[in-house]
Amino acid sequence: NLDPLTETYGIPFYLQYLAHWPEYFIVAEAPGGELMGYIMGKAEGSVAREEWHGHVTALSVAPEFRRLGLAAKLMELLEEISERYEESTFQGY
Repeated sequence: NLDPLTETYGIPFYLQYLAHWPEYFIVAEAPGGELMGYIMGKAEGSVAREEWHGHVTALSVAPEFRRLGLAAKLMELLEEISERYEESTFQGY
């Protein structure tokens, strides 16, 4: 991870998330290829009850890229993805 406060998970955990919710993995990369930050999440809820929401599992920004609004932008992108996911899930109900 990019900081010691972000929880580190095992490889199987990351692979499970990536297999089920690939659109919920977003990486911010600097022009030189350096990792600036990332967010990972998943969709939770019930189609039957028409309750769905996005869940943030991890959000991390490298110290040298903090105070630039990057975490807010990553959250905004995840929220947009969650809204699109919800709309496509409930279409036709």
